[in-house]
Amino acid sequence: MTEAVPTAEDPVTLPPPLGCSHYQRKCQLVSPCCDQPYNCRFCHDEDSTNHTLDRRSVKEVVCLVCSARQALSNLCSSQDCGTVFGGAYFCGVCKLFDDVDKGQFHCDGCGICRIGGREKFSHCDTCGLCLPAGKSHKCVSNTSHNNCPVCLEDIHTSRLEAHIPPCSHLLHLTCYQDMVRTGLYACPTCGLSMQDMSMVWADIDREVASTPMPREYAGLYREILCKDCNQTGTATFHIVGMKCLSCGSYNTTLDKGPLLRLVSKEGEEKVFTPLTETEIGTLTRGLTMRMVGRRLRRWWRRMVKWLQIQTLERWLKKIWTDFLRMIAYLLGIER
Repeated sequence: MTEAVPTAEDPVTLPPPLGCSHYQRKCQLVSPCCDQPYNCRFCHDEDSTNHTLDRRSVKEVVCLVCSARQALSNLCSSQDCGTVFGGAYFCGVCKLFDDVDKGQFHCDGCGICRIGGREKFSHCDTCGLCLPAGKSHKCVSNTSHNNCPVCLEDIHTSRLEAHIPPCSHLLHLTCYQDMVRTGLYACPTCGLSMQDMSMVWADIDREVASTPMPREYAGLYREILCKDCNQTGTATFHIVGMKCLSCGSYNTTLDKGPLLRLVSKEGEEKVFTPLTETEIGTLTRGLTMRMVGRRLRRWWRRMVKWLQIQTLERWLKKIWTDFLRMIAYLLGIER
C-alpha cells in the first residue's frame, strides 16, 4: 500500500522550533557552575538566584535532537544526527547559537555579538560601543559600560536597544520612551534636553504671556543656570518657568542669590540690585495675606452656596407640603 503524496494545497505541519523564548536553537548550554543544561544564559539566570552564567566559560552542549552531551561545537558530533545547532549564526567566542537571522556579527572592540548588520554600524573606540554608521555623536569615554540611569540595568551586554541622546549618556530605548510618555524630556544623568524642544518652549512662551505675575513680583529677576547651553544669566522671575536668554530654553534651574530688581533705565546697560531682607519680608507677608484672602473668599463662596441650598430645600419642602394638602382636600381626605 502506497502513501499519498501531499500536494501544495495540503497543510504542512511543521515541528515546533527548538530552544526557548530568548533564542531558537537546537542545543542547550551546559553550565560549568551547576553542571546542568540550559537553553541559554537567560534561562539559567532566571532559574538561579545567587549567580549568573558566564557563557564564555561554557565547554559542553547537549543536542536537543539526539540528547547527546558533547564538546562545544556548532555541529552535533553524533554520526546518526549531524544537527546544525546555529543554523543562522554561530560565534565560537561568545558561545552564541541562533537559528534566526538577525544580522548578527561579532565586534572585537565591544567584545560581544551585536545584531542589525555589520555594515550598518561602526565601532567607536572612545565610547566603547558600536554606533550607527555615518551618524555623528559626542564621544564619552566608555559610555556603554555604565548602567542605564533609569532602570539601573547594564547597557553594554543588554539585549535591549540603547538610545543615544545628544549628550551621549546612553539609556535603554524603552526607558527613554517611558520618560517621554510621562513628560520627562531631560537626560537623567546631566539634565540636557534629549530631543528638539522648540515647540514646547513656544507653548511655554504663550503660557507665560497669558499668566501675569502678581504686582508685587512684577519686574523681578533671578540668576539661573541653563542645562541646555550650560550658561548662567539673569531671567525674568515667573512661576511657570524662567527662560534662558542665550538659547531660549526653559530647561533651567535657579542659581545662587536672592531675587533681583532692575534699577537701570531703558536703553542703558542692565544693572540689577538684590532685594533687601525688608523687601523680601514685605513680599512674603503680601503673599501670605493674598493666600489667606483667597482661602477666605473660597470659604465664603462655599458658605453662600450651602445657605442657598438650605434655603432652596426649605422652599421646595414647603411647596411639596402645600401640594399634598391641596390634593388631600380635593379628595376629601382631610376635613
